Amino acid sequence: MNRVLFSILDASMGREITPSLALDIIRAASMLEPLISGEHIEQIAPLEHEGFIFSVEKMDATEGEMRALHKAHWDETEAHRHGLTLNPDYTTFIRYERAGRYILFTIRHEGKLVGNCAMYLDRSTHTQTLIATEDTLYLLPEARKGNVAKHFIAYCESALKHLGVKEITVTVKTVNRAGLFFQRLGYRHVENGLTKILENQNV
Repeated sequence: MNRVLFSILDASMGREITPSLALDIIRAASMLEPLISGEHIEQIAPLEHEGFIFSVEKMDATEGEMRALHKAHWDETEAHRHGLTLNPDYTTFIRYERAGRYILFTIRHEGKLVGNCAMYLDRSTHTQTLIATEDTLYLLPEARKGNVAKHFIAYCESALKHLGVKEITVTVKTVNRAGLFFQRLGYRHVENGLTKILENQNV
């Protein structure tokens, strides 16, 4: 329930709808109901691993760097969508983030952003438990040495567990060996996804 919207409507019963009140209602109606508090997320401490720093960062503070990382990710793994235009909606990412429904994990090396794992957070309508669904997961080649990726995923899992998440879903592309990597970390292959780009087709 959108408690802010309910509160405004309850307090406005019988009142004339002024432009100011209408604007308040519109703003409240567009708000996402908070899922996880910012204070809870801020309790997740950074972790150092062999010179790499794992942490939780805010999209609105890293948007410029994330644009470059998203572009590298797109170029390397999203060939099946290259007929479309890469156009991330950072405003929506930030809106979800402020509602405790999106979390951005990052990897930095000597201050440079070299990887990320972004997760959407929600409550399952089937089990009522918190679930995390991967939006993006990408490491630049320089961050793919040793066991960096393995330790980064362990960091993300530990943080999500701290937030109360019970289930994690990730997607992997067929252009790399990410599927095998995740299976070695205990993830089960439970479904196959198919994609079709509807372009210049008669419907």
